Amino acid sequence: MHEITNWIGNASWLAARTLGVLLLACAVSNAAESSAADIQYIVLEGGGPDQGPGRDVEANVRSMARRFDPMPASSKRMVAYGVQQLRILSRSSDVIRKDVEQALDLAERTGIPVFLHLDSCYGWGADDTLPAGDQPAALFWQHPEMREWDRFPVGDELPDRIPRPWFNWGPWCSPAPAIPAFGSPALADFASSQLDEGVLSPLVARLKRWRSENREHLFAGINVAWEAHLPDFSDPLLQHLIDRENGVVRAEAPRSAKGIEMDRSFLGKQLGNASLHWRGWDEERLVKAAKQEGISRDEKFRQLCYLAIHDYMETLARTCHERGLPSDRVYTHIVALATVKPASTTRPPIWTAVNPYSTPGFTMDNQGGAKFNLQKLIQQIRQASQTEPVRFGVVESYFRLGDRIYFDDADQCRRELEELFAAGANLQAFYGGFPLTHRTPEAALQAIETWLVSE
Repeated sequence: MHEITNWIGNASWLAARTLGVLLLACAVSNAAESSAADIQYIVLEGGGPDQGPGRDVEANVRSMARRFDPMPASSKRMVAYGVQQLRILSRSSDVIRKDVEQALDLAERTGIPVFLHLDSCYGWGADDTLPAGDQPAALFWQHPEMREWDRFPVGDELPDRIPRPWFNWGPWCSPAPAIPAFGSPALADFASSQLDEGVLSPLVARLKRWRSENREHLFAGINVAWEAHLPDFSDPLLQHLIDRENGVVRAEAPRSAKGIEMDRSFLGKQLGNASLHWRGWDEERLVKAAKQEGISRDEKFRQLCYLAIHDYMETLARTCHERGLPSDRVYTHIVALATVKPASTTRPPIWTAVNPYSTPGFTMDNQGGAKFNLQKLIQQIRQASQTEPVRFGVVESYFRLGDRIYFDDADQCRRELEELFAAGANLQAFYGGFPLTHRTPEAALQAIETWLVSE
């Protein structure tokens, strides 16, 4: 999915925020409880409704059941199916609930556990022309308190130039008419409500029954984010990708945005102004605070953006916690690129994914664009959480990317899986694997089978 995943910048601000995360973690005494079974999961995720191949959720799950058989409740190693792109920002709670209930039903029927992956960040497939029954309770891309700007307001007048998101995942993508303002309390409240009504209500009801039937293992977890970040359109890599298109970029995906041309007037802009504005910041206060702290205005801006990203994900994780989900089944999600290159608002520092209500999760792909340093990742999670042992989720990785197959040796693949589990991962999710017999390399399937029986 992410052939070129996010971009690069720098931030050194960690120690103060680490202390804040630690104090909050200590204050929540029961948030880090473990699930009934300490299970390791390998998740194969299907394409979302605007992606392919492999959009047929039922066909995907049943193909896994044929290959791997139902997962025994007593096992400590399981495969699961990941339902990708549950669109809490761009669809009604009824539409979301229908998708969730389909996945839960299939888990019951097949014995293949289910992993729920939310789009709480991109707004994938936001469209003003959706049928009324499909539209969310609020259209964040039209809501003045929920969308990003490239500047602060002047007086009481809010900016009217609204940037679209743009990124290159192989094709150029522009999934929504605006970028969510993660620092906005209005956006956080809306996303939490959509999560609660569309996802958690059916999930919690089902989990209550599954626990009574010794089938709680059928819930592999929930990913409440999807590479949360605030775009920086001044990044040199983005400019390079645009130059490669001779300056004319048109969206290939999602279908609702196909053919839309990039407005290049936003190039060079650092986004996040709306997130900071709704948290009480303006240019004057920003410059004054930066001067007092002995740092640049831009560095202070980035620090505040990091905090907004962290707090947004924590709000969603807390919503899950308040409905009774254990922290080791709730995942945040950013890229892990800050372990190999300087952090930026598009590649936030690792601590932004750490909170007491969830397990930090990351896109990790050293053969593709989402590079990582495993030892630095573990060290930085430990610094932010002050917990041992370190636990994390590989909530996005790949066995193949496009036509490039990563594994032709089952033993090598199994060794790499084992290495990440031994380092502290309790879940590894792989994208782009369906239809199963055509997309996931046979060596990877054999490696998973060997891993399952080696516990």
